[in-house]
Amino acid sequence: MLGAGGTVGLSYHAGALRALEQVGGIRPDDAGVIIGTSAGSVVGAYLRSGWGTEDFWQLAMGSHPSLEGLNREEINAMRAEMFTPRFRTGPDLARRVLGSSFVIGRSLLRTPAPVVPGWLRRMFPGGLFDMTEGRRRFADDLPLTWPARPLWLCAVDITSGRRIVLGRPGAPVTDLHRAVMASCAIPGLYQPIRVAGHTLVDGGARSNTNLDLATQADVDLVIGVAPMTFDPARAPGPLSQLARRVPSRQLASEAAGVRRRGVDVLLVRPSAAEVRAHGLNLMRSTGWERLAVFAYDATARALETPRFRHALEALAA
Repeated sequence: MLGAGGTVGLSYHAGALRALEQVGGIRPDDAGVIIGTSAGSVVGAYLRSGWGTEDFWQLAMGSHPSLEGLNREEINAMRAEMFTPRFRTGPDLARRVLGSSFVIGRSLLRTPAPVVPGWLRRMFPGGLFDMTEGRRRFADDLPLTWPARPLWLCAVDITSGRRIVLGRPGAPVTDLHRAVMASCAIPGLYQPIRVAGHTLVDGGARSNTNLDLATQADVDLVIGVAPMTFDPARAPGPLSQLARRVPSRQLASEAAGVRRRGVDVLLVRPSAAEVRAHGLNLMRSTGWERLAVFAYDATARALETPRFRHALEALAA
């Protein structure tokens, strides 16, 4: 299970997954199913398309072969293109603010609503920014076709209020690029993605982790990486806990439900020091290296605890 978290989440995944493989002996792509939400959907799609944990680590460090020839300023500028403004004038901004406000409201309510006519969607588009760099990288790095091994990417239909799990049998059919874009369409920031008659936004609008989906997969162990929560054993201060309380409580509830089905759950969550390093801007374009190192070190320490060692030894056996 790979959770949401913006670009901070991508950096966190880079460090945590590398530690899981190097210290814990867990190769993420060996999982029977990968469940991804928002940033986690990006990581999951790349894992299933041939990338390894070393690729993500190099990307966070700015040393990946795809960045060859670029200096630090150019890499940061490229990362900043995750937020390319879609408006050019004041009236255009006003139209998009109205459309974005509607999308945010629909994402929060999650109740059935009438279908918005196409002309109205075009008049008041629901997104202020475009994920220019994301679109380019997906086109360069990912195939259009879905991988052979199970990959479930979570989104929310703002018309019906229902969770849509793209890639799962019976789900609306679309290509891998569009599925990842839908799972990353943060309400209000990015325009919803139309897939087979559904208007989809970021799966984090329902849950930052969607760990409960593990009950629908035939698995014995779930390893969840949850960048937007915190580790209660190494909890941050009260204010930081307040900002992450909802996703943390939701994850705890989902994990408890999975455990009641007889499935073991291991959770990788940020420590107090990591939460402080993450800050409030989860879509930053700088500092990825430090965040990935923090995540690697904290995950490596967690893997040495009796709880993790026992579960991983049982898995190996």
